[in-house]
Amino acid sequence: MPERFRPSPPLALLGAAALILLTMPAAEAEGPARRRVAQAAPESGGALLVPSPERAVELALARAPILRSAEAGRRAAQGDRVTAGLRPNPEFSVEAENIGGSGGYGGIRSLETTYGLSQRIETGGKRQARIEAAGRAVALTGLDVEAVRLDLAREVVQALAAAVARARAVDIARERQRLADEVLRATRARVEAGREAPVQQRRAEVDRETATVFLDRAEREAASAARGLAVLLAAPAVEVAPARAAWFDEIGPRPEPGRAAALPPGQLDRARLDALIGQRRAELDLQRRNAIPDIAVGAGMRRFREAGGDTAFLLGLRVPLPVFDRNQGNILRAGAELNRAEAEAERGRLYLDASLAESERRLDQAWRAADSLRRTVLPAAREAAGAAREGYAAGKFSLLEVLDAQRVLIDAREQLNGALLEVQQVRADIVRLRGRAAEPAGRPTP
Repeated sequence: MPERFRPSPPLALLGAAALILLTMPAAEAEGPARRRVAQAAPESGGALLVPSPERAVELALARAPILRSAEAGRRAAQGDRVTAGLRPNPEFSVEAENIGGSGGYGGIRSLETTYGLSQRIETGGKRQARIEAAGRAVALTGLDVEAVRLDLAREVVQALAAAVARARAVDIARERQRLADEVLRATRARVEAGREAPVQQRRAEVDRETATVFLDRAEREAASAARGLAVLLAAPAVEVAPARAAWFDEIGPRPEPGRAAALPPGQLDRARLDALIGQRRAELDLQRRNAIPDIAVGAGMRRFREAGGDTAFLLGLRVPLPVFDRNQGNILRAGAELNRAEAEAERGRLYLDASLAESERRLDQAWRAADSLRRTVLPAAREAAGAAREGYAAGKFSLLEVLDAQRVLIDAREQLNGALLEVQQVRADIVRLRGRAAEPAGRPTP
């Protein structure tokens, strides 16, 4: 979408929905805010009323379990960050020697008791590297939460648009049935007056039955679309009002042709790819530092019972010798994971650019189709169908011409409905692709 493109009313709604996602604190998905949204949702016959994309996104943010699951994943990463900053615990030890032996060592006469305290000291900057890796993991899960919010917003807007389109398809099917009834009544009158052959009445009856089949299918598809929306909103049932969905009909000005699609700086998915690479690099650095052995220092006191309770102090130092295990396997694995993240990022950037270009192309095609159908095709089809019905009643047109004119009218309405749905859904894709990452909150100091 060109940078200078002025958003139309529905695009503004979607942009506002995305802004809600990126600015709403995670805690607002639960607790009092969630109860306020739930209490403010109007209901009709037990079904949740969804009047607009903004409202649908707001309800989804407050009710959808997937968002709470993503937030739990971020809190788990924050727990790992706390663990990463902890230092090793000191160790206290007690040893008893020369006890329960034979001869002069029988009983506890020669008992020697040693009390010791030791501390493992991390070397090579392991703790700082561990904190860095855990902090980058927290940042990555934060971007994952934002991605879930934007994905949820897109799915909700697209599901709402589909539900409105399916509900309008039911209205179109009912109109088709009504027109077929009118033609059937007119045909029966002409047959009874002897101005039409009985076979024409049978043809009109077939067209009437076909319209009934289309209506049944449209009603089933509308119910299925409503159930899909209800799942996203975590509601038992939802109700859409297609007659009041003015946002669905707004297509706005035509997108500027010939403009190269470009993702904005800080685009969320690219930020996630970069964050993953940074996290993998931090993991590799940590594994390399883990190859450096730690040292343990200790001090203690030994009491000699045989010497009348004399005591002596002890000092100790332990250093592992990295002869066999130098953490080679973990270093190799971390390096491979970094290479894979870099390759996936390269592929992901190409995919994002291609997806945005394709969405821009689809939006332009859907916009042109909707505009042409609404301004030219549909008015002409209505005029032709009305004239054909009036002419048939006056004996100027044949039944076949009437049926053909009505079929063209219904097809035009169905094509316009489909084009409007395509516009709304593709715009939701573009808003999702152009979603930006929130500013990082800053990494906590160790």
